[in-house]
Amino acid sequence: MKKLSPSSILAVISGIAAFISFLLIRKYFGGETADGLAQSLCDAVSESGSCSKVSESSISAIRNVPWLGDLPIALFGFTFYGFVTYLFIRSEKSPENKEGYLLLSFYVLLIALVIDLGLFSASVFYIDAICGLCAVTWISTLILVAGTFFQIKDYKDKSLKKAFGIFQLEGLNTYIVVLLFLAAGQIGGKSFHDSLVDGEHTGVAQIQKQLSDYEKAQPVSIDLQGSSIQGDPNAPITIVKFADFNCGHCMDTSHILKRVLRDYPGLVKIVYKNFPLDANCNRLVQSPRPDASSCVAASAAICADKQNKFPAVYEGLYRNTENRIAHSPASVLSLAQQEGLDMNQFRACLSSPAVRNQINKEVDDAEKVEIHSTPSLFINNKPIQSGTPKEAFLRALIESLIKKV
Repeated sequence: MKKLSPSSILAVISGIAAFISFLLIRKYFGGETADGLAQSLCDAVSESGSCSKVSESSISAIRNVPWLGDLPIALFGFTFYGFVTYLFIRSEKSPENKEGYLLLSFYVLLIALVIDLGLFSASVFYIDAICGLCAVTWISTLILVAGTFFQIKDYKDKSLKKAFGIFQLEGLNTYIVVLLFLAAGQIGGKSFHDSLVDGEHTGVAQIQKQLSDYEKAQPVSIDLQGSSIQGDPNAPITIVKFADFNCGHCMDTSHILKRVLRDYPGLVKIVYKNFPLDANCNRLVQSPRPDASSCVAASAAICADKQNKFPAVYEGLYRNTENRIAHSPASVLSLAQQEGLDMNQFRACLSSPAVRNQINKEVDDAEKVEIHSTPSLFINNKPIQSGTPKEAFLRALIESLIKKV
């Protein structure tokens, strides 16, 4: 068996880093449900939920670029590692120019290392979370810098002129390679996102039809008293979400709404109403869930809201759903303790008549607007199609409503 050369080994490492960056692109565009492999790997090497927190942060992408949409930071990582892989391969295929290719690799890797230090600092001090897959790419950069250094350390001419002379030698090839990786990363990553899966050819027409259906819908009256709210209370656009914490589509919708809140500050508020698909606390449902898990989760969310801890517990409940942790008194108590709630107050709240009354009230509210499934969303008192909303439609609707404010 032929032994791999040092450059070939480095090409494999950079190729792996490129693949991980591609998973992060898919993660950005699709949230929690974009790619099971990305989510599983990230949870395996980092604290659960860290990747989501990073991908949903305000600095995870260059947003709303004309004609291109969002450009996730991971896209540039994918392009960079793909380009470096190309350089390592070329160094093997062109022995007469090997020094130039390796020198160029070394210098661009040094630049990448500085950028990675900046990303690490932003994760620690700004986002307050470290994505495990991101950390793997940072470590890959460090390994690649060290590996390349040991290959070039004995070269007599280590000048930048010799390194960047490769661009002149390669002509348009290097630029084509970079553009191909940019296109592959953006198109490939987006193809897993619902808005692109619908197709650019049919998606626009479908969005226009949904907007038309929304305009024709009759407004309803929904009592918001006592329900949990996120966003500016005075925001002109109100999204009401009826949901169950054991519902996978509700979990998907939670990630979409989180991005909407992030991208429309001061313009959108979200009101969360419980509709547990559990006969233990919902008179409109036929079957009880084992151990009243949906009722327990709804109670925990309401009690967290009373301590101004709703967002953290809300996300934690769906994180447990995703990780297949059944909602139980023990699981919600553990979650509440992790999020720093007053445990005596939380325990008393879980079994209090006030919580049961609030769930009953929200079930009554659901009955008045004829809720039959979750998630069900109402935007400025008008319903949209139940189920996980298409994010492209939701954003188009919000944009149209903003123009009327």
